[in-house]
Amino acid sequence: MRPMESEACVALAKRDFSGIPDAPTGIFSTQVVASSSQNPEYCDVKGYVTPQVQFEVRLPTKNWNRRYLQAGCGGYCGVLTALPESTEALKRNFAVAFSNSGHVGGGGETGAGSALWGLDQPQLRADFGYRSEHVTALAAKTIISAFYGKSPSYSYYHGCSNGGRQGLMEAQRYPKDFNGIIAGAPAAIQAPLNGEYETWNAITNLDPQDNAILTSDKLTLLHDAAIANCDGKDGLVDGQITDPRVCTFKPESLSCPNNRNQSNCLTAAQVAVVKKLYSGVVDGNGKLLYPGAKTIGSELDWTGWSVKKPGMGLITVGIADNYLKYLAFPKSPPASYSYKDWKFNAEGFDSLRPLGKVYNATNPNLKAFYKHGGKIIFHHGWSDSAIPPLGTIAYYQAVQDTMGGLKATQQFARLFMIPGMYHCLGGTNPSRFDMLSPIVAWVEKGTPVDKIIASQTAGDASGDGFSSSTNGTTSSNERIVRTRPIFPYPMQARYNGKGSVDDAANFVGIMPSQLVDDHINWIGNDLFQPK
Repeated sequence: MRPMESEACVALAKRDFSGIPDAPTGIFSTQVVASSSQNPEYCDVKGYVTPQVQFEVRLPTKNWNRRYLQAGCGGYCGVLTALPESTEALKRNFAVAFSNSGHVGGGGETGAGSALWGLDQPQLRADFGYRSEHVTALAAKTIISAFYGKSPSYSYYHGCSNGGRQGLMEAQRYPKDFNGIIAGAPAAIQAPLNGEYETWNAITNLDPQDNAILTSDKLTLLHDAAIANCDGKDGLVDGQITDPRVCTFKPESLSCPNNRNQSNCLTAAQVAVVKKLYSGVVDGNGKLLYPGAKTIGSELDWTGWSVKKPGMGLITVGIADNYLKYLAFPKSPPASYSYKDWKFNAEGFDSLRPLGKVYNATNPNLKAFYKHGGKIIFHHGWSDSAIPPLGTIAYYQAVQDTMGGLKATQQFARLFMIPGMYHCLGGTNPSRFDMLSPIVAWVEKGTPVDKIIASQTAGDASGDGFSSSTNGTTSSNERIVRTRPIFPYPMQARYNGKGSVDDAANFVGIMPSQLVDDHINWIGNDLFQPK
């Protein structure tokens, strides 16, 4: 470490950043962090924007590439966490930052008080909904300029899940903050997602005594049957479903003889649960209360979301309960209120609308972002059990309707649907990929993202949803067993008939012979109207 870098880092703590317009900022601490196998040497800056938007900025002390990347925060956030998005960018000499989304929380989605911070707190709700990422960007860019004596040439945002929602919110509300945005599995339709869909998934698999109806030991049976039914419909039998919407699998085909619960079949009650999970959340008249559901082929990812793992609870319970108790309504319900009290009807949906205006990132009017020269890469796993992939496809269709069709939209926004991928990472098929390099090339060189290469290692092939990376990296001891190209939706990868089906080089991109109508008729159609 050279004295100059150390002095410059320490000096940031003495600077007055309280005058940043719309983002009064204070610094908690600064220190130089030595280089390691995980990161280059950097100046670590911790601070906050009033009232509670805590952030961390990491500034490479050498070889800064004049780029800034801001990483999103998952779930209800409330903590400062260096997710892989920021870690990978720092390795590439980006200045990076991330925030706590404007509040201090605890316990993650499953913690009983993880969203208690939002109890009748309009400012903290607004910070979480849209303001925190904007003011973090304002503060971070000012700090970067103070440290290096120059501003970033290009600014990027990278987030998944709630972080993906935050990225879309930036494009919709603050179109000049970033040049490029990567929005993975975005929780964009947040009020119906957390209030309706997650609640549905939390209660659908419970009997009157709160015992699980469909148990985790039946998921492999269910998944194998679904794959056997649908695998070859894309022209190749390879253990992979390209588009689940063409599948015709019926869980009734696994019904137990005489309804006796056995390991190789499903009881009538279990079949009913599976059908409800495939159909999605509906009211008493069958009207969709969210545009999407669990897809055929996603069954191995139901554990933890709708099917309990022995000794563990459901993530959906924490998400739904915290949302309905602390974030959903202008005046929160009594402390005794539970997600089990929710009613799936039009009146309930309408009660979510006022605060939905704070959290939903559903405005398809991205004209200001496009005019600014911004580029967006969407990606979503077809087997995502946490956030239905069809919701992202429906929003992307609304963007096309607003921005002049698919060709015009793909000039600045492209969607990549990943077969077999779970929520943000992992899955049964190739799900490791690098989105950072393509967005940089698109923004800075005008090179459109025509395809990405997804890889799968021997460890990933087990279907472990927590073993993969969205950074396209593998360690030296990981053996890649399959690579596949992913083309901009609605294009699909088609085997050329030569060579290994595990080699991406043997696939080409084609348009399906018949395109699916991506408009979904649901109770919240108006949420996709341009504003």
